[in-house]
Amino acid sequence: MPKQNLRVPFGYELPKEREKERGTIWVYDSFEGYTRQELLVLLKVAEERHFAKIVFYPLHEETIRRMDKRAAEPYYRRVEALEQLIEEADPLTDWTIERFEGKRKKYTPADTAFRFLEEKYRSPFFLYVTGETARKLAGYEGFDHWLTKVRLLIAGGEDESMPSLLVKHAGRWEHVPRGSGENAEA
Repeated sequence: MPKQNLRVPFGYELPKEREKERGTIWVYDSFEGYTRQELLVLLKVAEERHFAKIVFYPLHEETIRRMDKRAAEPYYRRVEALEQLIEEADPLTDWTIERFEGKRKKYTPADTAFRFLEEKYRSPFFLYVTGETARKLAGYEGFDHWLTKVRLLIAGGEDESMPSLLVKHAGRWEHVPRGSGENAEA
C-alpha cells in the first residue's frame, strides 16, 4: 500500500492528547456555609485540569452528625443554596449535584458513597475535600484502599499536620488553595 503524504501549514503542531477532557472530580462536603470564592477556586481547578465532570456530593445531616458530632442545616436547604451558587457562577465544566444521600435519608459511610460514585462516573477519579475532612477520612479503616483509586485534592490546610496515612501516601494527594482569604475572582 502506498504511503500517503499530508499537507499542513508551516508551523502546525499536532494537538496534545492530554488537553481532552478527562476524569471526574468528586466534591465531598457538607456545603454548609459554602462561599462563592470557594466555588470559583474549585471551578478554576476543574477547568485548568480539563475534568470532564464535577460531581457535588452534599452530605446528609446524619452523616455530618456522625463525622463532626454537630447538627447541620437541613439537606435540601444546603442543596438549594449550592445549586443557586453554581448557576450564578455558570461553570464551563459539566457538573451535577449527586442526591444519593438525600434519597437514602440516613448516615452513609464514605466507603459506600465512593463505591456508588465509582460505579456511576467515568475514571480517573479525583476527590476534592477540605483539610478537616481529609484528616477525618484518613482515620477511617478502609480509606487507604481508596487512596490507591482516587487522587486527593485538599482545599486549604497547608500549615496543618497530616495524619500518618496521608504522609505515607504523599504522592496521592496535593493541596489546592481554598479561596476564602484570597482573591479567587482575579
